[in-house]
Amino acid sequence: MRAILARTPFPSPTAFVSTTPSPLLPRLPATCRSSSLVRQSCYSTPVPFPWRPIASPAWPSCFSKSSWPSRPSLKNHTRKFALRSAGKYGVAMELQTTLKIACLQLACGTDKKANIQNAAAKIQAASQQGAEVIVLPECFNSPYGTKYFPEYAENVIEGQSETALMLSTAARDNKVFIVGGSFPEKEGEKIFNSCYIFNRDGDMVARHRKVHLFDIDIPGKITFKESDTLSPGDCPTIVDLSEHGGPPVRMGIGICYDIRFPELALLYRHLGCSMLVYPGAFNMVTGPAHWELLLRARAVDTQSFGIVCSPARDENADYIAWGHSMVVDPWGEKLVELQEKEDILMVDLDLTQVVSRRQNMPYWLQRRQDIYKLSSPFMPEKKPSSDK
Repeated sequence: MRAILARTPFPSPTAFVSTTPSPLLPRLPATCRSSSLVRQSCYSTPVPFPWRPIASPAWPSCFSKSSWPSRPSLKNHTRKFALRSAGKYGVAMELQTTLKIACLQLACGTDKKANIQNAAAKIQAASQQGAEVIVLPECFNSPYGTKYFPEYAENVIEGQSETALMLSTAARDNKVFIVGGSFPEKEGEKIFNSCYIFNRDGDMVARHRKVHLFDIDIPGKITFKESDTLSPGDCPTIVDLSEHGGPPVRMGIGICYDIRFPELALLYRHLGCSMLVYPGAFNMVTGPAHWELLLRARAVDTQSFGIVCSPARDENADYIAWGHSMVVDPWGEKLVELQEKEDILMVDLDLTQVVSRRQNMPYWLQRRQDIYKLSSPFMPEKKPSSDK
């Protein structure tokens, strides 16, 4: 499970190592916090957490700024990655062909420690049922709301995140991949809605910051403005399970409102993803109307598996989540759905479905790029060979 520029030997701002120990996560040296490096946070290499030193108690020489190589062009490097995409249809037909996924629909209250402990227990329970990839919901360590984000925010880079430490420990102890839902993350004066992803060794391999903030006003029903307290992320996040001994699956990560923007999903498809994962917390207005509709639409748009993971519904909360965590296949058919209560969703995915659907109806290869074209700074400069 590795992000799109994972093979670049260039250290990222999420490299948690330091010269001094920390009770939680080590501090990140100031030299790695410059704004010019922020974009790389979505494309980080696996980072061991504090109980496994990278080289020595001192700041490793391989992370010394003087030893950093000249960074290759983002577009060129992305193109090389895209050209490694396995097969004409963007999915490898080898090795493991099934994958067991778990979604944890967690009850989230005002007690952060209780929320974290509950998540750890449910991760263990899902792993005991054979889950290989475990997805958590949006804001699983806190209530969802603008007044809660500053109070519950944790500074992962400064080594002050008990939530990230729990996720890393749980991934390592249970030998599972974890898509860590999301929790409020503080960096400097900004707060982000962030999802951290961990491999089976407990290493952090990617971070997605919610790109599209939830600012809506539906008269007489709901008004919400995440931008009152949150800042948006600035890049997509792709995680390759096969880079860490997993199956040939490349996941595109989004958080909640990100699912409403098909351009992000189409970009993930263009870069070889076969699975879209959205931790989210739709409400009692948008949930019944759009939750399933949007997931099925994004799955059909991209001929990929689609996964949404919600908190459980709490009728007494300020913001009442819809629940109904769900998985759909590349044909848009619903494979499994929870109701509103706390529960664990388990499903076995047949990874060959992606290939067969894309072969049977190859509309990705039939696009009229002489009439319209998807454009992004994260796209290859030229069409990958898989599009020819």
